[in-house]
Amino acid sequence: MKVGFKQIVIDPEFPVNRMLFHGGEKIMEVDDHLHCRMLVIDPCAEGKKPWYHISIDSVEIWMEVRDQIKKAVEEVLGYEVDMVVSATHCHNCPCMTTDYEWNRWLIKKIKENVTSIDIRDYEKLEYSYNYRYFNKLGDSREADRKHKVVHLYAETLSFYGDGKRIGTILMHNSHPTIKDLWVGNFTSEYPGYCIEKLTERHPGEFFTFMLGPAGDVSPHFVREGRDYPEIARLSEKLIEEYERQLNDQDRRYPVDKFIYREKRLPNETGDPIDMGNCYIPPFERLTDQEKQIIERHLVNKKRPQRELEPMEKVNDHMFSQLILNENYSIIFEPFELYSEYYGSVNKQTTSLVSISNGFDHYLTGLYLNHVVMHGSFNSPFGTQMKKDMWELFGKWSCQEDADF
Repeated sequence: MKVGFKQIVIDPEFPVNRMLFHGGEKIMEVDDHLHCRMLVIDPCAEGKKPWYHISIDSVEIWMEVRDQIKKAVEEVLGYEVDMVVSATHCHNCPCMTTDYEWNRWLIKKIKENVTSIDIRDYEKLEYSYNYRYFNKLGDSREADRKHKVVHLYAETLSFYGDGKRIGTILMHNSHPTIKDLWVGNFTSEYPGYCIEKLTERHPGEFFTFMLGPAGDVSPHFVREGRDYPEIARLSEKLIEEYERQLNDQDRRYPVDKFIYREKRLPNETGDPIDMGNCYIPPFERLTDQEKQIIERHLVNKKRPQRELEPMEKVNDHMFSQLILNENYSIIFEPFELYSEYYGSVNKQTTSLVSISNGFDHYLTGLYLNHVVMHGSFNSPFGTQMKKDMWELFGKWSCQEDADF
């Protein structure tokens, strides 16, 4: 089995839009490097394609852009690949929704570098997966701290080639929004900081990042500032947990199946209250921000009027699963998913990764379905779609219908 890694710097070389073109301001300065990280696993088996994961320091990756990246990579390589493109969801990064010149430049950078990925052949490929509850970098933004999210995890998935650790996927499900939004320079936020420091401490090893279901999880309740030093302070707490997990990897398992599959589910939208998707909680339970949301949308009927870009108008959403063996897999999905969806899977055997295979906005759960700060009015998705996703995650977590 072959495995390869590469990290490239994607600091803007010309002024680009901030996230959602805020105020029309273009900038190019950075507080730290922005990166695109590429992970390749090739099972070298008949009928199986090499699998590419591309992680980009961005708030979003629309499916149209993912398809453009995949096409560009296949053109350069000369053969078909399976691919997942994920965003780290860092909000102080160039906007891939509104800056088409930036997208073209980024795809060109990927094409220039994809053939130089250091891919090596290993007789034995193993993995070690660890996770633990972790709420020191973010917590629930529901019910004004009265509701404690159960599903908050720091996770590490490390790969061992012929007995040596060669690379690790870091995962966490808190929004990378420690720093003030639309203020100052671009930054890769806590994912970039953690990767930079761990790379320094573990020379020769590769690190990348995947965001878990973080729709309802934010640093808002733990941060003491909104500047870069606060990114460093909170990131060091997460690094300490990652190091603990990296030092506890005696349990290793073979990557002996390696199956990748995709499935699309139809998009379902409508008014969340008319559809019965959510209700308004008692007034005394609402946060000040939730009260403002309700007043703006229900009383004043002021809903977002921004004209959607063509790539934002989608008819369906793609989900995919990477199976390493019968005991572990990663499920990729496009939404800012609420952490409640961890309840649909067996956490010991399954990781959920958001903002992958495209992008769409907040998706509240089936049970915590009251009007909340972000998840109901701005992105009203239907109950049937949520049920279909919940069922799909559950089946895939048990690896039903996997062609072993």
